[in-house]
Amino acid sequence: MAPQLRARQSLRLTGWFSYVIVFGELAVGLGLIVGAFVGLAATGGLLMNMAFLLAGTTSTNPVLAILGVLLILAWKNAGYFGLDYFLLPLLGTPWKQPKPAPAIAQKPVPATATR
Repeated sequence: MAPQLRARQSLRLTGWFSYVIVFGELAVGLGLIVGAFVGLAATGGLLMNMAFLLAGTTSTNPVLAILGVLLILAWKNAGYFGLDYFLLPLLGTPWKQPKPAPAIAQKPVPATATR
């Protein structure tokens, strides 16, 4: 394959992927700011952060990665502030299972003697 063609393909894919990065960063930022799906937003942010870390960018990424892990671990308590307060009860969460109805106790039937 000619080097010019390979460079042209690389530029085309780079342009497409830059939109994916921008959309992901906006989705993570909005999710964390308004408090909607905090765990999913933190997971997406951590995934992008690890990709940037592995690419060789080492500014504040290690600190942000630790904060992302803490946000993911705190997702169970995320429903107290933000939109998760309203969204999580509507959608249902694994840690808030409906309680089963109490069993109705039957009166024991006395045994009858037979001969």
